Amino acid sequence: MSLYKRGTKEAILLNIETAINAVSGIGFVDWQRVYDQSITRDRYPFMFINDVRTDKIKMLKDITKNTFMVGLVGGVWGEEIDGVMENLGTKLNTFVESIKDAVIADRSRGGEAYTTDLTTIETDAGNRYPQAIFVIMVNIIFFSAE
Repeated sequence: MSLYKRGTKEAILLNIETAINAVSGIGFVDWQRVYDQSITRDRYPFMFINDVRTDKIKMLKDITKNTFMVGLVGGVWGEEIDGVMENLGTKLNTFVESIKDAVIADRSRGGEAYTTDLTTIETDAGNRYPQAIFVIMVNIIFFSAE
């Protein structure tokens, strides 16, 4: 008998997708994509959920500790409003904050995980103007039978 509920990668990824889809104004969410080449302007802001790596440590006969790394790749598109281009950095930071808040609002991933932490946030600093891209690395610890 274990002290923690045993989770699955699939349930955790689905929980993350649900949290991101709840963010106001999100245009597109998909799994396992790295580049935004086929994403049209109407699908911004977008997010890709990438299953990066899982490290396993056998704890007891019937329980394994999983350290699951997930990469969230997102992008925003700057718009011209009344002849003035909006501040791309502000738009990017606002969207990053909303994604961060959505992901860590439920650190247990609906009871599937022991904890969830954001480890890295990187942005492209607008070098693809009027687009801006960011990556958030999420570290999730959960327990499983294998």
